Amino acid sequence: MSAVCSSMPGGDDRLNAEDTQMAFAVADGLALLEEQTPQTWKEAMSSPDAAKWKEAADKEMAGCELMKVWELVPRSSVAKEQTVIPCKWVFKVKTDSSGAVEKYKARITPKGFRQKEGINFHETFAPTGKYKSLRLCLSIAAACDHELDQMDVPQAFLNADVDEEVYMDVPEGYRAGREHLVCRLKKALYGLKQAPRNWYLLCTQFLVEELKFHATVSDPNLYWRRSRSGRLMKMWVFVDDFQAQYDHDHDKAEFLELLKKLEERFGIKYLGPSTWILGMRITRDRKARTIKLDQELYITKALERFGMQQCKPVATPCVHGALEATTPIDVEDAGNANSAPDLLLYQEMVGTLMYAAVACRPDIAYAVQLLARGMQAPTQQHMVAAKRVFRYLAGTKTVGLVFGSRNGDQTASTRGRDAFRLDVCAFADADWANDKADRKSITGWVAKVNGDPISWASKKQRTVAQSSCEAELYAEAAAIQEVLWLQGLLKELGLHVQTGSVVHGDNQSTLAISANGIKGERTKHVDVKYHFITETVNEGKVRLKWIPTTDQQADIFTKALPFPPFLHFRRQIMSC
Repeated sequence: MSAVCSSMPGGDDRLNAEDTQMAFAVADGLALLEEQTPQTWKEAMSSPDAAKWKEAADKEMAGCELMKVWELVPRSSVAKEQTVIPCKWVFKVKTDSSGAVEKYKARITPKGFRQKEGINFHETFAPTGKYKSLRLCLSIAAACDHELDQMDVPQAFLNADVDEEVYMDVPEGYRAGREHLVCRLKKALYGLKQAPRNWYLLCTQFLVEELKFHATVSDPNLYWRRSRSGRLMKMWVFVDDFQAQYDHDHDKAEFLELLKKLEERFGIKYLGPSTWILGMRITRDRKARTIKLDQELYITKALERFGMQQCKPVATPCVHGALEATTPIDVEDAGNANSAPDLLLYQEMVGTLMYAAVACRPDIAYAVQLLARGMQAPTQQHMVAAKRVFRYLAGTKTVGLVFGSRNGDQTASTRGRDAFRLDVCAFADADWANDKADRKSITGWVAKVNGDPISWASKKQRTVAQSSCEAELYAEAAAIQEVLWLQGLLKELGLHVQTGSVVHGDNQSTLAISANGIKGERTKHVDVKYHFITETVNEGKVRLKWIPTTDQQADIFTKALPFPPFLHFRRQIMSC
């Protein structure tokens, strides 16, 4: 589906009639699939697709037997302090990027919330890949013209062992003649509290010890190594999704060797060039040497989910003063039975928007953080504001992040190499005393590499700033921290970073205090932030530069802007 940026007043991104009809058809199909997805074994076996669900369940059970996920033991042999964990079937229809059905999936899942700490689980922490690391990898891939391939590990958790004694009921539908038996789990089945951690440790051990990758400190799920040709190879991992990057001309054979080892160890499935990851579409233009990341299908499904597929688009996601009133959400009595669904609906809407804002839609970041403040006690105005964000997304479905478009001649001259220098910069801004209730300010910043947006934030400050200068100081410190993180990660990858990354600010008093170490009566209580910034500047790690407010890209993260400046900054950060 395509959309063009309109030159009409308001500048909405509008779909033509044919595209709109196609979008609604896809959304209707996806919604219908979700409605038909059974929630229990009984529903699955009584549905029109019972044969397909049974086939999927049989495949899951066969996989568990093949990988020796459990052994059957008498229920009477289970110690008294142990808990036999109940389990349930989880059914899902898997679709491709166009919404067409790929396959029916069934997973047997123990109810891990019934586990007891210290008895059948201990450590549970497991990191996942950072979205900003993914965006950085896409930026580097665009600059170096690296290949971008995707892989998936079927039943990933089942590769990892369980150290503790964990018992589970025999799955429903397969209990006939086994009523007196239970499953003693030997593998990290999905749903166990320790399963993600066990899989992460096993995966990391194999990548590091067998494939000779190095896990970065900045993001433990981003791995790198130098190929035999001396070029950079990267592997970004998000649970069971792998994304590999390498030089096609020189390192394709070496990548295939690594892939073969992954297939032998984990049964990894090679999916070819990356086109879809974590609900985001990857579109690559090799001729223009750009990579685009957008969430058109995700937004289409979200609009259908909340009954807004035919809503009227608006030009901006937020208007000034939209949440200053406090009218309760259509509830006459706090004890009214209808109050819970309204609250839940609002929380679902904000959660849906939050993922978009985190993944690849920085243009709605300010509106989402504003909505998130009302998660526990939303008002009618909160609901109206949330719907406005969806109306904005309805008209801008194809807007996303583009990596490589700002590299210019540098990209062409460095094709296939990674010995060039990368430029890291940031824009930091603050809106002083933004919140009318507690007078706290809003921090906004965006960090870029070679002009590509890598990370951003729109966040309410924890303390009350006594001046606009102080509020800007806090925002500047947050942006510098992100710049240092990016510098550290790039250096871990063995890439060259331009010295003195620039942090742009539009408050000259803040820049003077930060650069010169001037400490007065109004800034003595923020000396920790002040010393951190000044020290970083004196060490030459960052440079501070003043820019006029009209060029301050972070302004889009601190307040609700009118359409002209909003579109101006969106174009500087995003694809349109």
